[in-house]
Amino acid sequence: MERKRYDLNFKKMVVAKGREVGNMTTVARQHELDPKMVLRWAKELSRMDLEQLDGSALKQSAFIPTASDYATLEKEHEKLKKLYAEQALEREILRDLLKKTNPNLRIK
Repeated sequence: MERKRYDLNFKKMVVAKGREVGNMTTVARQHELDPKMVLRWAKELSRMDLEQLDGSALKQSAFIPTASDYATLEKEHEKLKKLYAEQALEREILRDLLKKTNPNLRIK
């Protein structure tokens, strides 16, 4: 069974009619559609601005990183590595301090 694809304008029209009538299920049955599908369309379209929605928003553009993006990520990576090393050193110092004040304490 082949799956039908509906035009964005058709979806808008059905959802708008359903909101006007106040019953999405009735409008879905008038157009011989599954009520759950129409409710899903309404939910999806309510999340987006209907005036600016032209169908291109549904397609995600591919992110192509530039050299400056890589440089920024490298800087952030180096900063995070330094922060991690500092925290690891701090933990070791605290463990050694605990061992000295409490010789019977065993820390893994």
